[in-house]
Amino acid sequence: MRQPTFSRRKTRQQRLLRTGIGVVLIVVVAALIANLAGGKKKSNTPPPGVAQVKFVAAVKGASDGKTLPAKSAVNAEAGKIVSMLNDWYEQAFVDTDRFGSGTFPDIAKNFTSTARAKFGQDLNTLTIGDARSEVKHVDPTTQTAIVTVYFSNGKPTYAIAAVRFVADATMKNSNAYPLRINQSVTYDFQKTGQGWVVSYYSAKQSQRSVVPSPSASAS
Repeated sequence: MRQPTFSRRKTRQQRLLRTGIGVVLIVVVAALIANLAGGKKKSNTPPPGVAQVKFVAAVKGASDGKTLPAKSAVNAEAGKIVSMLNDWYEQAFVDTDRFGSGTFPDIAKNFTSTARAKFGQDLNTLTIGDARSEVKHVDPTTQTAIVTVYFSNGKPTYAIAAVRFVADATMKNSNAYPLRINQSVTYDFQKTGQGWVVSYYSAKQSQRSVVPSPSASAS
């Protein structure tokens, strides 16, 4: 029996509609996948005009057994810690656009609950502190870290990073002397299912204005 013209048109329209919906869904899903994939790629390059923190690390490995961990394994774990430090110090000392309110929650979340509470009390030691509202540009001059990764039963469990960070800051007030930031920290890291987190730290920091030396003619 021949299908009526109206019925054939309706069936064709439904088929085209289903095809169109399918294409739209595919495009939307593809876009979501692309966005999610892109979201996982975090650029470590600061914006133009902002200095980039790059810690120079000396790496050591230790074990509770007789055999030392493989150098590649030690370097891989130390590399993760150094990468974290680079990002933390970029946020906390160098990139003025990321200073925010000065509480640095993106850094604090990488501390255990106990260490996080202490972090909130030591912002003037672990970050640029109150000077964040006064500096215009920050240039790191010393960025070193000695990272020791400890393995137990062949797995990384603990790490210590002895960090030295020195930077010179140009102030917003053109009449103000440059500011010298000098910080030393020892971070104790523990390995969790989410990665490395700080369980304890010991830190000190000084900030002082750098007064230019008198010119020879003034003597």
